[in-house]
Amino acid sequence: MDSNLTERGAKPRTNRNQQQRSSQTTHRVVRKVPPRAANTDGSNIYITSKTDFKAQQKRCEDLLNSGAKEIYLHCMGYSITRGINLALRLIQNSEGALSYAINTSTIQLVDELHPLCDEDDITFRKRNNSALHIKIYNSSLFDIVVPKLPAQPGYTTTTNKQQQTYRKPQQHHQQRQQHPQKQQQKLSNPQQK
Repeated sequence: MDSNLTERGAKPRTNRNQQQRSSQTTHRVVRKVPPRAANTDGSNIYITSKTDFKAQQKRCEDLLNSGAKEIYLHCMGYSITRGINLALRLIQNSEGALSYAINTSTIQLVDELHPLCDEDDITFRKRNNSALHIKIYNSSLFDIVVPKLPAQPGYTTTTNKQQQTYRKPQQHHQQRQQHPQKQQQKLSNPQQK
């Protein structure tokens, strides 16, 4: 009951694509160039899968304890899960003092393809890789800085208006006391002015 798949109408397998790939890999050595760091200040931490997890966690905690208001964790590809775990561990250990914000992006990487023989030139290959940027910041209520508001000019005029309205009845009352006869005449003769 041995049946050949080609007799049943299935296409025979070709190894042409595999042969081309194997010939390229035998003739080239791929050198993956790491991406360059955008900022070199202390608040940006680049997570890799080669660095010890506890060492990365200690570095982040030391930065936050030294007074940094926020730190940024950058991770790509395979190290994204490690970056998320590190961020969650930092937030869990802070007992609610830290918060986070996450952004995703795609980073274009360039690989160098070196030939095994000297006759060929070095070629470059571009590829895309997913990246994750995690901002961890201090969300403590005691660290909130309230800016001073400028003096409101409308407040003083309101006070002056209140004083003016308060003075007007007094002035009116004084005028009544000085000229009681005129006031009585106005009341008795409303048509005269």
